[in-house]
Amino acid sequence: MKAIINKKSILALTFLMLLGACKDSNTSSSVPSSAVYIYQDINLYSMVLRAIGGYKTYTAVNTSQGVNAIGYGGVLIFYGYDENYYAFDMSCPHEASRTIRVMPNDQGQAVCSTCGSVFNIGYGSGNVVSGPATEGLRKFKVTATSTTTGLYIYVVN
Repeated sequence: MKAIINKKSILALTFLMLLGACKDSNTSSSVPSSAVYIYQDINLYSMVLRAIGGYKTYTAVNTSQGVNAIGYGGVLIFYGYDENYYAFDMSCPHEASRTIRVMPNDQGQAVCSTCGSVFNIGYGSGNVVSGPATEGLRKFKVTATSTTTGLYIYVVN
């Protein structure tokens, strides 16, 4: 009987740990969750994303170029120093406004011109470096695919 109780306790504890591990790290963000859907041929529309440290911002929907949804404050796509693509909502989490956006600098950071918060984007973390912000940038999933016709990026949340 004691072995059955211990097995049930262990199973319940394991389930709770797995449930907590599956939690989306951005669910408690002060930046509201909003749809993101960008699908682009980098060679055609975003050559700047071919260079390490290159970035492109999206602040308006343009369905003819594969930009169907741009999150809450716009989307910043950054080609990281580790040669991976990263995407972030441009809304500063301290301000949580559609119109107050972070902008990248040449040091692998994004900076809010209103509150002065600085975020690390060079290796894709989006974490706070300095400023009044206490949470990092909202991140989106990026998939890059190379084909015979081009290099495509797909950004979704």
